[in-house]
Amino acid sequence: MKKIVIAIDGPSASGKGTLAKKIASYFNLDYLNTGAIYRLIGLRVIDQKLDPYNFEDYLTILTKNISEQDLENEELFSEKVGAIASIIAKNKNLRNSIFQFQRDFVNNGKTNKNGCVLDGRDTTTVICPDADYKFFVTADVEIRAQRRFRQFPNQDYQEILAQLKSRDDNDFNRAESPLKIADGAIIIDNGNLTIADSFTKILEYIKI
Repeated sequence: MKKIVIAIDGPSASGKGTLAKKIASYFNLDYLNTGAIYRLIGLRVIDQKLDPYNFEDYLTILTKNISEQDLENEELFSEKVGAIASIIAKNKNLRNSIFQFQRDFVNNGKTNKNGCVLDGRDTTTVICPDADYKFFVTADVEIRAQRRFRQFPNQDYQEILAQLKSRDDNDFNRAESPLKIADGAIIIDNGNLTIADSFTKILEYIKI
């Protein structure tokens, strides 16, 4: 099997992370959730009671010692953390500090592994514009809110919906690396598809 890089973009709760993990497992590729990095830093901002609009003096501390275990923390995927992550992701200096970490992951996957899969909001446009396969996974915001509500049933649905709409606005309209469909990206609208159906659809495009 040739070494490949697969990049997956899309809005929050679109299912891109679940699909990326399945693809990585299927092809035995390394996997990185780039959005989880911002969520981890967002959680650290919350824990240290920092201002998400003014935290640059703490960049070194906030971005230190990022482990795979840290990125799997279920707490990262609450809408509270996601809202902070969406704010701090606008910061150019933070994005620059994380960029090399992500590129090193890609290079290691291409050099020492079969390749890699990355998902996040700028993987196809900034981190991996040269990826072998680029996908944009999406669904209507109401459908995504329902998915997130099933994941966190103790949260209020209307609050989740409002937060997702706010995050979409932040992500699509931020000045630094906004969420957008990359040239050559394959759009997967999975609003009416199961994860299995979406996975099968993606596999139709990947030729190895």
